[in-house]
Amino acid sequence: METYYKKIFYGGIAYGECPLKGQKLKKTGLTLKKLDREFPYLLGEGRGNAGKMQVYFSLLPEYSGKTLIGGKPKMWKPEMAEKLLAEAGERAYVHQECTEQMIAMDIDRYGEALPAELWAVFLYQKRPFDSICVSMTPDGGEQELWQLVELLSPYLPRMKRVAFMGRKNRISEQLEAYLYEEFGIIMGETEKIPKDMLYLDFKNRSEPLKFLDTAVKNSYNTEVN
Repeated sequence: METYYKKIFYGGIAYGECPLKGQKLKKTGLTLKKLDREFPYLLGEGRGNAGKMQVYFSLLPEYSGKTLIGGKPKMWKPEMAEKLLAEAGERAYVHQECTEQMIAMDIDRYGEALPAELWAVFLYQKRPFDSICVSMTPDGGEQELWQLVELLSPYLPRMKRVAFMGRKNRISEQLEAYLYEEFGIIMGETEKIPKDMLYLDFKNRSEPLKFLDTAVKNSYNTEVN
């Protein structure tokens, strides 16, 4: 079976660092790198739902250089930092076909539409599990509902328990009906995260982004050291 590869780009910050001596990032741009590790995931129904995520990244040194007097670190001008990361993202798209891009400096904007594959990788890392508690954004619509279903589908045939945390609404009722009709699962409700259940907070984008940032920084630090 052919493996589907999803390519994404992540632009982050190398905290505490300055450009190397003689390096002119304003002229050369940031180096585009690829993680050696590929991240497997499951997404959607059927037997052909397995894939692997490939991560390309560029890290911008936190400081643009040091002052001539005193050698104190100098911060980038925000517009230049954004320009360098954006240009790296453009190269990742043109040369590596990275259709999904996340920039650490503008994470709030990108947090509204995280790639489904990133969520799927994040969930895959939590295996094995046979029970899960989920929550969604208060105003999440049907699109968010079916994104959640797509994420859970590979695991639902063997799922013993599913709970919903949050205020019950039309969308949660649709999820409840889907789980019962398709898998015979009676969805419970809870006001607190059960200690014996995996918790997937679909309104909290920070966890999968933190996972991605950690993977990139670990690879970068290993290379540098």
